[in-house]
Amino acid sequence: IILGWGEKATTNYINLCIGEDPDVELDGKDLTDERPDEEVLIDMSRYGLGLVEITQDGIFCQNPENCYLVTAPGNIRKVTHYIFFAQFNIEKQTFLKFTIYGPGFIQHIIYEVKDGKLGERQDLANHPAYKGLQVDADGMQYPFGVDANGKPKVDDILIVRMDNALSSERRYGRSDYTPSVCSLIEALELAFARREEVLAKFARPVFQAPESAFNHYNHAKQTWEIHLDEPILLEPGSLQASYLTWQAELGAVERAIEDKMNQLLYMLDLVKVEEANKAESGTALALKLQPTLSRVKRYAKALKKAIPKVEALYHQIIGDPIDITKITVDIKNGLPKDQAATIMYVSTAYAGGFMSLETAVATAQDYEMSDDPESPLQKEISRIKAAQPATPEAPVVELLGLEATNAGQPAQ
Repeated sequence: IILGWGEKATTNYINLCIGEDPDVELDGKDLTDERPDEEVLIDMSRYGLGLVEITQDGIFCQNPENCYLVTAPGNIRKVTHYIFFAQFNIEKQTFLKFTIYGPGFIQHIIYEVKDGKLGERQDLANHPAYKGLQVDADGMQYPFGVDANGKPKVDDILIVRMDNALSSERRYGRSDYTPSVCSLIEALELAFARREEVLAKFARPVFQAPESAFNHYNHAKQTWEIHLDEPILLEPGSLQASYLTWQAELGAVERAIEDKMNQLLYMLDLVKVEEANKAESGTALALKLQPTLSRVKRYAKALKKAIPKVEALYHQIIGDPIDITKITVDIKNGLPKDQAATIMYVSTAYAGGFMSLETAVATAQDYEMSDDPESPLQKEISRIKAAQPATPEAPVVELLGLEATNAGQPAQ
């Protein structure tokens, strides 16, 4: 029995992290480049790190299982090269291709594999799949070009890494499926298998009964047998009459499954579905999911930091450079919005002068901020202003001077 608890946990993390696509803007205008955000986050949960590859053809996710990280001496966190490997066969020959990403360059190298070891280096031109690569004699590519000295103009690596939880001795993040979690998942699957075994025996039980219950004589075998579709004669003098039923004791198995499940949910920072369904509002649900949301914040933080770098490198490589400092990223979680709490907060902030009308309407009704008169936000603001009663003009009071007040009266 394979229940897929790991995949289910990862799905919950990703759904809470990017319930909606991240809102990425450059100077207030949306950046609509396709990015593999969900794929990278899944890899972060499974492997502890996610890798984004930037090319002229687009932005892609690379499999961490096929990558070596080369770090600087004395600094395990500083990755100097990412080396991806891929094995392929041509007839009976086996080859291994390495794609090396370094500062400002990409190098392509192919070796023949003989007896499990690297043999001679191959010419890329001899392999039709890689004939189109614009490389020099050493298999080097310079996506950003080179200077007068033949050095890369830009020293950025076209791989952006996102790490899960880090510790001092690790080069990259830790997988969510630690040995203890994997062991517990295996124990849980074994418990479900045992329950299925008990249920199978319940469906096909082995019957035992006293000699008097054998009610049919098989002449061919010369033995007495029991036919359950016929009444069974009990011992002489017995007054009991009842139907024959089978019983299976599953209480101990169910308790073992429940205990292991609770422990697994605790270790993965997850909440039971029935507990989450008891939440009466979005705020109450957020409180119940606080442990999960704390874990998910790591994903959101890593993604929010990586997206501007990915976008800047991509636009630079396609010849449309943008200012990374002007890129903004807004990530919304997948929790249902507590409309009542939002309206109360917005009303209080607007009445206290801590929020503009535009921000209040946009927050309460999920509108995008815009100055365009035809935008939904500005139309709603115009409707609200038109519906408000006109402010009455303040009365004008003229105060007469002392001389005018005493006019017509004798001077004192």
